[in-house]
Amino acid sequence: MHARLCVFACCCVVASCSRNGEVSRVRPHLSGAPGTGALAIVEQTFTKAMAEERAQPRRALGDCLSGLKQASRELERDPDNAIAIRDYNFGIARIFRILNDTHLDPWHSPLTLPSETGDFVLTHKADSRPEWNPVLYDFTPADEYDIHGKYVTERTIRPGLGAAIVAVERQPNKRARQDFAPSRLFYSVSVVAHFKGNRCELEALDPLATETVMFNGRTFPLAADFTVPLAVMLQQTEPKNQEYARLFNPEKFAHTAAIERLQPYDPNKTVVLVIHGLMDSQATWTRS
Repeated sequence: MHARLCVFACCCVVASCSRNGEVSRVRPHLSGAPGTGALAIVEQTFTKAMAEERAQPRRALGDCLSGLKQASRELERDPDNAIAIRDYNFGIARIFRILNDTHLDPWHSPLTLPSETGDFVLTHKADSRPEWNPVLYDFTPADEYDIHGKYVTERTIRPGLGAAIVAVERQPNKRARQDFAPSRLFYSVSVVAHFKGNRCELEALDPLATETVMFNGRTFPLAADFTVPLAVMLQQTEPKNQEYARLFNPEKFAHTAAIERLQPYDPNKTVVLVIHGLMDSQATWTRS
């Protein structure tokens, strides 16, 4: 009997070491055919911005905004231009890449940025909800992640307008238990950019609450990546590592039992409560 228990324990340890959500970083690139005409210039501008990001981050941001503005004009001329939508989304994502790498901050006050086509001002649309304050999060473009693992087998996206961005809460939430929230929030946001002259306003939208967005007087599907935030959460928190420990020593881990919501409460939606069993964790729901 003792030998059987030892074998079982060894199997538990080996199983707990397997990766359930692996995330690797990749260098983003434009997929598909290159743009022509004005969009070819847009793509060259983005390439230039990516090359100068470390040496001249403010100039790189200004060049990104210059290319993004031109992509916006192309979309205004032809809202069905798939290449223009692709380039527009790519430009927003690169802005967030530069902001994340350089810690430049358009959230507290607007940034004035130089470019070959003149100075740009970068700001954001404020949200009245405290949990949507951008200073609380680190942002990474979803197109910079490659995901795989036992519990992440499919990538669920919604094509459309906007850059899919992964938002990770910087500090643990001290009110997590009272708010039925995770200790740190990993969430998907979709960002669109609106221009008024050379002033660019970034607008963050919740893709789980909003399926469309108005842009230049036309309604577009709102782009989203619903899988990457979950994969990042699984890799950083690794909830399955405690499954066997909780089973064999429940008193020690009793404080970890909690109800956690994965998105802000919406009174217009029906609440669905899912409860995992023994020797399991919330990671199991990523395969459902």
